[in-house]
Amino acid sequence: MNANRIIDIIVRQVMRRLVNKGVDKGFDVASRMGGKSEQQTGKPGTGRPVQGNAGRSAQGMKQAQRMTRQMRRFMKF
Repeated sequence: MNANRIIDIIVRQVMRRLVNKGVDKGFDVASRMGGKSEQQTGKPGTGRPVQGNAGRSAQGMKQAQRMTRQMRRFMKF
């Protein structure tokens, strides 16, 4: 193996890790955007609390997001 190929391999691994961390951070930020205000009030702009299955569906969405994130780590493109 020549030096150019070794450098390419190292750069590819570093870039893959950086992109994965960036995507994970983006998902975390997107999941937090407006989440508390809508969960506490039910609908944006109304003062009603959340009722029924709204809290359960939010938990299901959170679990699905976590599972997707874990699956993405093991997928190789």
